[in-house]
Amino acid sequence: MSDAPIESRLPAEILAKANFQHGEYAWKVRDIPAVIKAAVDTNLMNLGGQLQIRIPGCIGECDWVETDPAAMVPDDLPWDVRIRMVAEMALTDWEDLKNHFNFEEQIRLAFPDPIKDFLSKGGKIEDAIWFCWYVIDEDGDREHRESLPPMEDQV
Repeated sequence: MSDAPIESRLPAEILAKANFQHGEYAWKVRDIPAVIKAAVDTNLMNLGGQLQIRIPGCIGECDWVETDPAAMVPDDLPWDVRIRMVAEMALTDWEDLKNHFNFEEQIRLAFPDPIKDFLSKGGKIEDAIWFCWYVIDEDGDREHRESLPPMEDQV
């Protein structure tokens, strides 16, 4: 069994745009729609993710700036239907998230000292803003659902 995250199955041109650190892939904001589409094309379901700062000496998450489109789709639908529905919701949710939050402002508020230092050394704010994005395959999804307690126990 490989220790590589499932996202490593995405196409090479998508992975080439990613930043991979601490076992997680993240992409620039502009690349997320392509990641969503590539996941569907690779038979993977989009799980969503969170806004992150990724600069030398600092990786951090703005976990309140997140999306979880997979939670919005019934899990009793066929896999191919689910991944397409989740992708549609992910794209809509993504646009809503960008309209609701100013990502630059959130990074500056959450990580004021690291971002000030980064910018003072000539860094650009757009190079600090990343979005960690997760996907899952059908087997992983099934294993996850089977590991959950029965619905009657989830009160």
